[in-house]
Amino acid sequence: MSVTKEDLRRISTAVGYQVPEKDVDDFTTLLARAKQTFETVSAMEDYQPTPDFILAPRLNVHFPDEAANPLNAWAWRCECAHASPSSTTLEGKTVCLKDNIALAQVPCLLGTESFTGWTPTVDATIATRVLEAGGHIVGKAVCENLSRGAVSVTAATGPVHNPYARGYSAGGSSSGTAALVAAGEVDLGIGCDQGGSVRIPAAMCGLYGLKPTFGLVPYTGIASNDASVDFVGPMTRTCFECATLLEVLAGADGLDDRQGAGCPFPGQVPRYADGLKASSADGAKGLRIGILKEGLEGAAMNDAVKAKFLAAVQVFTEKISAAVVEEVSVPLHTSSRAIYSVMSKMGNHMGMLGRATGRRQVMLTDLAERKAMPYTQDALSKMSAFSHEGLLAGELGWSEYPLAYGKAVNLARQLRDSYDAVLGVRLGRQQQQQQQQYDLLILPTTLRASFPLPAVDSSPVAHMDAGRGMTENTACFNGTGHPALAMPIGFVPSEADPNIMVPCSLQIVGKFWDEMTILKAAYAWEQAVNWRTF
Repeated sequence: MSVTKEDLRRISTAVGYQVPEKDVDDFTTLLARAKQTFETVSAMEDYQPTPDFILAPRLNVHFPDEAANPLNAWAWRCECAHASPSSTTLEGKTVCLKDNIALAQVPCLLGTESFTGWTPTVDATIATRVLEAGGHIVGKAVCENLSRGAVSVTAATGPVHNPYARGYSAGGSSSGTAALVAAGEVDLGIGCDQGGSVRIPAAMCGLYGLKPTFGLVPYTGIASNDASVDFVGPMTRTCFECATLLEVLAGADGLDDRQGAGCPFPGQVPRYADGLKASSADGAKGLRIGILKEGLEGAAMNDAVKAKFLAAVQVFTEKISAAVVEEVSVPLHTSSRAIYSVMSKMGNHMGMLGRATGRRQVMLTDLAERKAMPYTQDALSKMSAFSHEGLLAGELGWSEYPLAYGKAVNLARQLRDSYDAVLGVRLGRQQQQQQQQYDLLILPTTLRASFPLPAVDSSPVAHMDAGRGMTENTACFNGTGHPALAMPIGFVPSEADPNIMVPCSLQIVGKFWDEMTILKAAYAWEQAVNWRTF
């Protein structure tokens, strides 16, 4: 495998090093050796998990027609069930997967036309677990273009409509999952969350949407932009269903390196559903709950959403006997979106360019090959404004603010410690200085409820601005890793038309690995009132 001196000069220029003339021959020889190594590995057969198509065949795989897809929320349809499931936890339940979750032999669109034709050869771990628990996977749900964006208008297959108001946002990026579950087209859904992409659509569509503790649910076999903020979790109509599905999905799989210390093995996963049955309406009794002051102060805070949130807070004190429900302050929360944005934009940038490293997991090499990076102008032109902005902002960050990423990672840890301090997690001197500790924090999931979709051909600024108020209270917990649950608490008038009522949502945040307390508090609230009439 020859390397020419011209090759050496091109490569050295790219890294900003002018090779001394006396060393040109040596480095040309050394690059030729490196090229041989790259060629050797490239020619080897890949090593991927192999699905069992005998026990779990993929049947009736098809793209749905318009009549069978009224919300434009289905990306692909199929029928997949296990012939001999190991449990009956999800027996007979229909499940949809966000369309960045691999299900072998079922095409994956990723909401884009920048590249097409990717049909995964592996199953995501969570897909396997759903099938082994008796669930029936009936299709893939539309996700926003390359899983970026909190407004359901960017998918190449067209806008996804909110089941409560056609033409209104279903949130994003797990837009199709939320719409299908809320409309009752499936029993359960699974979404992925890299800045609020489970919780935001859950909030827009009146669902329970859980972003678990970082690493609790394996991300194996799911397309990612930045592994440091990857989460996958349940989206359901009831709290009990959320607990049941989480129990199926959670636990280490031995493949995902996000699953570090504290993550239980499947046999050690708490029995969340049994915990809810046992606690019932008493699940919040005696809890100390902190209302995050800064979570109500964003510039986009809608008055009706704030009023509904404060009314929902009263349920904890007046109907379900929480010990304390009072305001608490975490001043750094006001900077959390900026911290997350730098961390995410610069991290996502490397992922979008195919340059993410440092991983020990199942690599979706067939997807990377399909992307055919570097992108062509045609491929780039088919991306959404969110992806364009991300690429440009990421390049700006790395070229002009190369230290910003590391600082943002450090500040995200400081943010985690700030939340942990009020959650009573041991932090040495900081813990001793904190007078009040709480079991849970609560705040609005989003600062606005659903709104009319912008036109598909709106300007980039209009597309980006449509998402204001969506991630201010969600993205922070992607950066810190805390578990966070969005839950429905009633309806509020749309900003655009007071005659159109859309769902409103409250978010409960807890300590690492303490999803049980979060779910018990939400379940107690759900038992006390009917959110649809609250």
